[in-house]
Amino acid sequence: MATELVSSPILRVGIVGTGAMGTNHLRVARSLPGILVTAATDRDPAQLRAALQAHAAPAVNHYQEMLSQVDAVMVSTPTESHFEIARYFISHGRHVLVEKPMTRTLAEADELVRLASETGVVVGVGHLERFNPAVQWVRPFVNNPLFIESQRLGSFSPRSLDIDVVMDLMIHDLDIILDMDSSAVEGISALGVPIISSCVDIANVRLEFASGLVANLTASRVSQKKTRKLRIFQKDQYISLDYKKRTVKSYSLRDGNIHEEIPNIPDQEPLANLWARFRDSIHRNGKGNVGPAQARRALDLALRISRNIEEKASNRITG
Repeated sequence: MATELVSSPILRVGIVGTGAMGTNHLRVARSLPGILVTAATDRDPAQLRAALQAHAAPAVNHYQEMLSQVDAVMVSTPTESHFEIARYFISHGRHVLVEKPMTRTLAEADELVRLASETGVVVGVGHLERFNPAVQWVRPFVNNPLFIESQRLGSFSPRSLDIDVVMDLMIHDLDIILDMDSSAVEGISALGVPIISSCVDIANVRLEFASGLVANLTASRVSQKKTRKLRIFQKDQYISLDYKKRTVKSYSLRDGNIHEEIPNIPDQEPLANLWARFRDSIHRNGKGNVGPAQARRALDLALRISRNIEEKASNRITG
């Protein structure tokens, strides 16, 4: 049975998982009008205490204990538990915002898509860069891109080591590029290696789309300097975007001359934009939400890239 829209202007929210990202979600959710954090939990009691000392909220011992206290939850736990927790709350008619990647497998993602449709709840996925004000400025100007280059380099962190760098970091840029070109990905050529963890820590992929777009992406979680940049080349225009600095430079050919534009990008935190969109989409019956069907496409491509890397590594060993 479809769930009712939240009738109260206040959305009661629970936070499941208070690691580094979960604590950020807790901080932002507490700061926004129309949201009241009514419960938080983590399987590590010390981690939960630390988060709640910085950002006060009621604590519960297990996520199932918060069911009667919430209209919606944020799932920010290790990827392997996303499906179990999200399925529990969706099945009980609660709206769910889940960190990316939404699940580990397409079968799990498909089940969440089915459940969301069946119950009528809003399910959002934390593809944060969609809500970066620099991306939001650029998106209307992207028209039939010909070549896209992405670099997402970060230093080593012990978080998210249960997944490879494609699922951890590159998936952000895959989601952005797939939003800019809806055609099928027909060619994948990827390489990646584990450096510190047991999973691939640095990867590069060349993607060929049915539209003719070629995209080259590099992601690393073992670099010294943090870099998050996207470069878009299309007919008579080059756009350079810095996710981290939230800046954009655009160069266009008009009347035989190159015109530079450096727009004033609003000073907005992407995470706050994500939460505001999720809150508003609940009151608008899901409109404007980055839902599981969209996130599934990014997950599908990330898994294809990871398999391509694994197959090449296996061939090197057995060849």
